[in-house]
Amino acid sequence: MKRPVYGLLILELVQTATTTHQAWYYGVTLWNSPEKLLTFPWSAPTVPIMAGIIAAVAQIFYAWRIWALAPNWTFNAMAILIVLLALLQCFTSIVASAIFATSLTPAKLVSLHPAFELWISSSFITDVFIAACMLYILYTAKSKTVWARSSNAIGRLIGITVGTGLAVALCGALTLALFATTVGASFQYLPA
Repeated sequence: MKRPVYGLLILELVQTATTTHQAWYYGVTLWNSPEKLLTFPWSAPTVPIMAGIIAAVAQIFYAWRIWALAPNWTFNAMAILIVLLALLQCFTSIVASAIFATSLTPAKLVSLHPAFELWISSSFITDVFIAACMLYILYTAKSKTVWARSSNAIGRLIGITVGTGLAVALCGALTLALFATTVGASFQYLPA
């Protein structure tokens, strides 16, 4: 369990560094040059690559937890579906970003809009499936427990799951809606 956590830490640090480079590029390097705002730094394709990989690792971890906590065929099928969707969104973000890296132009970015929309859509659907499965598993566990302390602990877990699941779903839905409706305007960064 330690290796995936350290691996995610390293990926998050790389993503922070490349995102900081991109912010520096637009905020400092191109300061007072609005005509150059349609150029992209070398770090632009790395942001979706890192986001796709990090999301896939987290989503696959949750799929494993769903598989382990609810060992019946319905939830096993949902866990497999979550893994497949996580891999889809990961590979889509990597391939679309690699294609974009070959030509860092606004025209290339707009031409890749359907691929990035597939990435955001599959990531959103995966997060909703994870939240729904975890809520069902926790509610079922709470209803079956006979100990008050366990019921209270599971109740707190349900509250945390609802809070974080709702926040992730809301941000995902807003990102998807803004990305799908405002092609080329980059309004999808507002929920983040």
